[in-house]
Amino acid sequence: MRWSVFAGAGLLSVLAVSGSVFAAELPVQARPKAAPARAPARPVAQPAQAPSNWSGSQVGGFNGASNMSNSFVEPGSFLCIPAGGGFALNCVETPFQIKRDPWSYTVGAFVGYNWQLGNYVVGGEGDIAWKNAQSTNSLNTFVCSGLVCRSESFNGTIKQNWDSSIRARGGFLVTPWTLIYATGGVAFGEVKGSFGYAAQIPGFSQTSGAANWSDTRVGWTVGAGAETVVAAGWKARVEYRYTDFGEYSKTIPLSFSCFAVACAVPNSTSAIVNLHPTFHTIRVGLGYNF
Repeated sequence: MRWSVFAGAGLLSVLAVSGSVFAAELPVQARPKAAPARAPARPVAQPAQAPSNWSGSQVGGFNGASNMSNSFVEPGSFLCIPAGGGFALNCVETPFQIKRDPWSYTVGAFVGYNWQLGNYVVGGEGDIAWKNAQSTNSLNTFVCSGLVCRSESFNGTIKQNWDSSIRARGGFLVTPWTLIYATGGVAFGEVKGSFGYAAQIPGFSQTSGAANWSDTRVGWTVGAGAETVVAAGWKARVEYRYTDFGEYSKTIPLSFSCFAVACAVPNSTSAIVNLHPTFHTIRVGLGYNF
């Protein structure tokens, strides 16, 4: 019995030592380390841009080029020719015209007021500009009917000087700093002209007349442009406009003289000049808002 107890105790000791050795030989798995806590990312600061403001008064200046259509037509003054020296009449009319499209430098100023309504800008504007474009023409003719001949001379000028307008403007902001717009309204302008006519049948009859005029015409204008902020309070623009001063006529009385009994025949008592002044203009300008 005693040996059995000692034997059991010894067996337990051996098992305990063997278990300790076996446990020491097993690899120990390392515990995963917790990731360090990160601070929340800060948003990258954007460069500050001053908000654009299109409301308020605006004044500025511009220059550019204007292309004038100086349409001037005199359909035909006449002095009748007794055909063959008898009483049969040859009343041939000679048309005369000026058809020129001269260019002129233009310079001027504008003033207006705008209201910004979200991405839309509306307002009113007035301007005045100077330009100087003149067209001239002359014509000499010599016509014979039988033994009787007639000589004629024509000369004419037309000139556009200053112009101005009162217009509405409306546009859309394609960016907060760039506006595209349309504009239109009433236009005013100075149109000057002259006409002279003289004709004669040597020893028989003659007629002549001349006139000068200077008119302030009222018409219409329409166009479009773009405007952009270039500095605080300053805006640059480019604009195209078409202006039409309408069709009208000038009547120039002619003075008739007769040297023979047989010249009591129909003759032109006046010359009618038909006019239609228009112009295209391209302007670049700079304005200041306040």
